[in-house]
Amino acid sequence: MPFFSIVSYLMGYVVILVKGKSPEKFINLAFNEGIVLWDITSISKDKLLLKVRLSAVRTLRQVARKTNCRFWIQKRTGAPFLYSRIKRRKSMALGIVIFVLGLYFLSSFIWLIEITGNHYYSSSEVLGVAAEAGLKRGILKNQLKPRKIERVIQNRLPEVAWVGISVKGTKVSVEIVEKDRVKKEKNNIHAHVIAKKTGIIKEILVINGQVNVQEEDTVVPGQILISGIVLPVKKPEEILEKEQTAEEAEKPLYVHAKGVVRARVWYNGYGEAYLKEKGQRYTGRTATRISLVIGFKELKIFNPSSIPFAEYKKEVTKKKLPSWRSFKPPVELIKQKYYELENYECILSREEARQKARQKAWAKAKKQVPEQAVIIRQETKEIAGNKEELVRIRMLVETKEDIGTEKTF
Repeated sequence: MPFFSIVSYLMGYVVILVKGKSPEKFINLAFNEGIVLWDITSISKDKLLLKVRLSAVRTLRQVARKTNCRFWIQKRTGAPFLYSRIKRRKSMALGIVIFVLGLYFLSSFIWLIEITGNHYYSSSEVLGVAAEAGLKRGILKNQLKPRKIERVIQNRLPEVAWVGISVKGTKVSVEIVEKDRVKKEKNNIHAHVIAKKTGIIKEILVINGQVNVQEEDTVVPGQILISGIVLPVKKPEEILEKEQTAEEAEKPLYVHAKGVVRARVWYNGYGEAYLKEKGQRYTGRTATRISLVIGFKELKIFNPSSIPFAEYKKEVTKKKLPSWRSFKPPVELIKQKYYELENYECILSREEARQKARQKAWAKAKKQVPEQAVIIRQETKEIAGNKEELVRIRMLVETKEDIGTEKTF
C-alpha cells in the first residue's frame, strides 16, 4: 500500500511494544476506537510489537489503561520527527540540501552507455560511431538526439538492420539488431551435439547431422549424441551415375549438428532436522543510523545514542554522488540498519522434523533441476542413524529433459 505508507510517513508513526495479560483485548479495543494499527507481530504470549500513527498515541494510552496493558515506544519514524531533528541541527539540513542539489545536477548528465545485441561489430566500434553522432559520457540529457544517432549508426555500420536508443536515468541503452550475416557464419561452424549430463535416452529429434545413439541407451557427459560428421552411404551404381570416384564418394560431410535429445535424468537432495532446534531469528524490531559524509566531516542525520539490542544483524548501505569527468564529489550518504535477533528453542515431533527435512531435501534437489525439465517422479527415503534426535531424508527426483549441448570441432 504505497499511498498508506506515504501518508503514514508524512503524519509520523511509532513502533511500540505492548505488554499485558491479554494484548488481544488491547488490539480489539483500539480497532473499536478507530485507531489504525499495522505490522502487528507477536513476540510472546503477553507481548506484541506494532506500528501506530503519532496522532493516535494519546488515545492509545486510554485503551491501555482500560485493558490493563502497558506500552513503550521503541522507534519514531516520519516527517515530524525528521523536521524536529533538522530544526535542531542546521548544519545537517544544509548538508542534505547540498546532497540533493548535487544529485539533481549530476542526474542531468549521461554517465553510462550500454551496447547490446552486437555480434559482428564490437562495442568500441559502435561507441565510436555514436560519439561522432553526439552520444558521449558527460553529455546533458536535453542535448541528446536519439533519432539522429540511430540514423548515423545505421548509415555508418551497414550490417546493422535496426537501432533503438532508450534513456533511463543517467544511463543510455543502445540496442543493435544485425542482419543475417552473423547467423550464416554461425551455421558454417562445424559442431556436434553432445550430452551435458548422464541419462537414459527417451526421445531423439535430428534436425541436422548424424545420430549416434538410440532410445534406451545410457549416455555420459561429453558423449556425442548427434554428430556433425555425416558419413555418406551410397551404392556403387549411384557413384557411377554421378561420375564420382569411390574415394570422393566416401568423403564425410561436415555440418553444424542440431537436434533435441530428451533423456531421463536423476537428481539427489538431502535434508535433515533436529527434534530440538536452537538458533536465532528476527524479532521485527529495527534501529537505523543515518549520516552524511562531506569530505572528512561526518554529519549525523539520525543517530540513536546506543543500539537497543543485545543481539542484532547489521546492514550498511552507501550512496555516492556519481563522478563528473575526473571530479569525484566528496559526498556520501551512509545508512546503517540494525535488525534485532533473539535466541529460540523449538521442540518438534518426529513427523514435523521429517516434514522439515523433506522440504530441505526438495529445495536442494529442485535447485539442480533446469526450468524446462519435466519432473516425472519423486521418491523420499528416511536414512536411519545413530542420533535419535536427528531426522535425515534423502530425495530422488527423476526428470525428462533435453540433455544436448553444442560443441564445435
